[in-house]
Amino acid sequence: MRASGEPPTAYGRYENIFLSKDEYDELQAEYPDRLERLIEEMSHYLAASGKAYQNYAAALHRWAANDKKGAVKQGIPDYTCMEGESL
Repeated sequence: MRASGEPPTAYGRYENIFLSKDEYDELQAEYPDRLERLIEEMSHYLAASGKAYQNYAAALHRWAANDKKGAVKQGIPDYTCMEGESL
């Protein structure tokens, strides 16, 4: 929670995601390559749906866990081999 007492900062295109500096720093450390994209996607979703979250940091963790774009690609196996090897 916001133990520091400082007011949260608004993030996202529609400034509708509220995180403390500590929450943002923690998320940035955990998802450095995709945090900004997740924030923007959530901001669009919240603006379009009219929804809000009790805890935006927890919601972003959930969005990251469900993130299909950041997931390892599955499906077609890699059948490459080095010269001289065979499958």
